[in-house]
Amino acid sequence: MIDTIKSFKYARPFEPFDVELSSGRVLRVETPDHIAFAEQPQGRVAILNDDGTSLIVSILHVVNVGHLPPTKSPQE
Repeated sequence: MIDTIKSFKYARPFEPFDVELSSGRVLRVETPDHIAFAEQPQGRVAILNDDGTSLIVSILHVVNVGHLPPTKSPQE
């Protein structure tokens, strides 16, 4: 999964992408600067937000990376 994340992060031209977690939560990566990762010891991914907050997750919880379809709102 690290290789998949790298391919999206370093794509030229860059396109925003989504990271889906095992919990079902989807995190949006707006720019290459909004994601960082470490391959050791087991791999961690940090998703950075514009407000200065971040979420660090184990790569084991990443189930999908890509251009995910938008979710329908409950009103639809």
